[in-house]
Amino acid sequence: MNTRVFTSWLLIICPIAMMVVFIVLEPLVIGEIDESLAVRERALATLETFSDNEVPGYFVNILGVVFMLGTISGLALLGKSLEGNGAALGTVSSLIFTAVLAIPVIALGLSLSAGEIFAEGYTDTAVSVELMAESTFMGFPIFLGLGYILLGLGLLLEKGTLPIALTGLLLLAGVVMLPGILLDPGFGFLVFAISMLVVVASGVFLLRRSD
Repeated sequence: MNTRVFTSWLLIICPIAMMVVFIVLEPLVIGEIDESLAVRERALATLETFSDNEVPGYFVNILGVVFMLGTISGLALLGKSLEGNGAALGTVSSLIFTAVLAIPVIALGLSLSAGEIFAEGYTDTAVSVELMAESTFMGFPIFLGLGYILLGLGLLLEKGTLPIALTGLLLLAGVVMLPGILLDPGFGFLVFAISMLVVVASGVFLLRRSD
């Protein structure tokens, strides 16, 4: 299996699996949190729900993050693979995606720690740590969007790696994602979900392409 095929499968399998885990599996296994709650109340509700489903909660959260890391790794490999006019921008996007990998890992670690602290009875401390975990993700769409923009521009300059339509959609997703999360989290998630469809389509095209 060469790098192109490996990258293609990462871009196909991981985004689909990640969305299935977070949109379908997580609510079914752990439960849903009322998003209209105030910030601290929502964090407390998250901890209470997790404590009622601790073992499946660990499994679902870790599985979702693994697929998220696979998706981002695929994007980083795609950026690194550019060798023509878009090589410089592709390399920079790859570095940004590599840095973004740390965000879900740190957030997961904080969230799991919050669950352990909550189980020991230190509710206020656990809520504060859970809020830190949620806050860690605030920078995620900003840098992911920046990576999309640089990768999209690099692909436009490269020509032929992906169709212009897919490249344009990837670039547009990055542009919209930057302010989207600041305006409305729901809108930001919608843009993220749509961008995952573009990533999957890109993986399919790469897999079918003959070098």
